[in-house]
Amino acid sequence: MEQISKTLVVVVFLGLGLRVAHAAEPFSILDAINQAVKTNPGVGEASANRRATEAELGQSQSALLPQIRLQANAGPAMINRYITPAPVGNGSYINGREASVVVRQLVFDGFSSINEIWRQAARVDAAAFRVLERTELIALDAAEAYVDVTRYLRLVALAEQNLQIHLELRKNVRARFAGGRAGEGDTQQAEERVAFAEAAVADFRLSLDYARAKYRKTVGLEPFNVRFPGRLPEMPASKNDSLDVAFKYNPTIRAAGADVLAAKRAFDSTAGAFVPNVALEGSATRGRDSVIYPGKYDEVSGKVVVSWDIFNGGQDSWKRAEAAERMIEQQQKHARLQREALESLDKAWAARTITSERAAALLREVDAARRTFAAYNKEYELGQRTLIDLLNSQNQFFNAQVSLVSARGVAVFADYQLLAAMGQLLSYLKTGRPPEADPIESQPLGLIPVRLPPILLAAPEPGSEPLITVLPIPHWNSPFAPIPEPRVVTFGDRWTSNDSLNANALFLASGAFGQGNLSAKTAIAGKQ
Repeated sequence: MEQISKTLVVVVFLGLGLRVAHAAEPFSILDAINQAVKTNPGVGEASANRRATEAELGQSQSALLPQIRLQANAGPAMINRYITPAPVGNGSYINGREASVVVRQLVFDGFSSINEIWRQAARVDAAAFRVLERTELIALDAAEAYVDVTRYLRLVALAEQNLQIHLELRKNVRARFAGGRAGEGDTQQAEERVAFAEAAVADFRLSLDYARAKYRKTVGLEPFNVRFPGRLPEMPASKNDSLDVAFKYNPTIRAAGADVLAAKRAFDSTAGAFVPNVALEGSATRGRDSVIYPGKYDEVSGKVVVSWDIFNGGQDSWKRAEAAERMIEQQQKHARLQREALESLDKAWAARTITSERAAALLREVDAARRTFAAYNKEYELGQRTLIDLLNSQNQFFNAQVSLVSARGVAVFADYQLLAAMGQLLSYLKTGRPPEADPIESQPLGLIPVRLPPILLAAPEPGSEPLITVLPIPHWNSPFAPIPEPRVVTFGDRWTSNDSLNANALFLASGAFGQGNLSAKTAIAGKQ
């Protein structure tokens, strides 16, 4: 019995340990991107547009298939023939009935229908590339929101640390003033710097709330257990390599190219208005007691129908002129989007390279400012430095830390921005994309596969519901503390949440970038 009790205790402790490990498991930037790509309504919106465009393609394909129409009628009819002698039943109502079937097959329409099919196929490809574009942009937004949240968590922690240092300095100045070793000016100067440090904390907390709001909008979850991400490995070796990939795979450029092709097909389809249309038409009719044929009758016909609108007020010519200008518009749009995509790539490449160099310089500046403040503090106690010198050195140290954290965040985000400009963000991260992001497979001779139309008896399922997130609440007190059940986070909780103190304690600057290392002070703060 005693052995069983010991076993149960061990099992309970192991279970609690697993729950704690699960609660404290980091939610990485890749997790945030996957969550955003799978759940963001923007992806579903673009995917639905692609499916709707493919349905338009199916509509255009139906023009080349036989058209079958059934018609039936029954009821009284009357005809008056003013001839002599009058036929039997003239001027009397006759209860007749008739049923007919008509089959029509288009033979030639100046290739308008074929060009319309090709136009719709190009539009489907453009919609598919826009699904990929929207997915990559949402993934990029998720990466930016994640980096911003972690960056401002660190900045808030630095600002609170800076405030604590100023409070200690003010306490020291007040003691010196009470002992007659400092003047009123030093006291007021210390008060002013404390107020400035408090304002800095408030500013960074406001920016953190903005970053959290963007994170919730993009990812659909509250930011929890986030860690400052590191740089991405195995990036392109040169900007020219990145440009080559962007020209080939950037979804914005590819979508614009598909739009140009669609506009070209629309222009080609207008030529059909200037030639005759030829169709085959067959019909079969069976009826009884019509006003023309008394009694039972059958009628069968097969015809070649030729129609040609010789003149309709110049409408077809104006339509062709409009299509020509629309094609030029799409070509210019394609060129503009190419330049914009390459501009974003140039900026991302510059941010990756130059910001990395700047971060290295800022790291040296932070180290020098730290040593300067320590030296000034000793010299101030010895009377060799004024209070303003000490406060300025602390301010310089704080500003250097802020610049370093911001530069590192910019450099990390630039990696993701470069991949998005290349159209390779999802591929690099091995993140799945919607099936609607795939264009139509090309067929020989431009043939487009025909699918059976779906039969919808009811409205489709609704889309994403309003945001209701469930958060696991992490515990930092004891490794064996019980973990409460997840609670529903309401909108009111988001504005009154005070969990930022524990979260901020995890991100005090430790000099190790992207490693998740904590200083001794951070570890102590995390256990409080």
